[in-house]
Amino acid sequence: MTGVKGGLVGLPTSTEPHLAILLGMVFGRLRGQLAADAPELRPSQLRVLESLPPEGLTISELADRVEMTTQGCGQFVRQLTSLGMVEVAVADHDARAKVVRVTDRGRDGVARAADVLASCEQAWSDQVGEERFRVFREVLAEVALGP
Repeated sequence: MTGVKGGLVGLPTSTEPHLAILLGMVFGRLRGQLAADAPELRPSQLRVLESLPPEGLTISELADRVEMTTQGCGQFVRQLTSLGMVEVAVADHDARAKVVRVTDRGRDGVARAADVLASCEQAWSDQVGEERFRVFREVLAEVALGP
């Protein structure tokens, strides 16, 4: 939370917040906007849902893609299934394997979440200026994705 002159409440105004605090604040704004405009999806669920291609993936393949354990990913799949966002079916190639696919409701949720995220980015671009935001996004992507 920010106080007078943009300082963080509880910190002396001369203390610069470290990067983790600033990133957490930005993520908090995104989470809040998603909760208001796409309440059925949490950001962690959105990450899993967005990672599914149209043909679907097994839970193991999905877990590898989102860098989770198979057990943890299975919990997300169960949550998303109960929300009607994904369906789990027997794989064509192996009757023992299950394939996870996005449903129409899931695609709608992803589209609404994408609209929310685009709206947030546009608001921040308007706030700091298009060029500064473009550079910020490029640098953030470079740092996040590594060399």
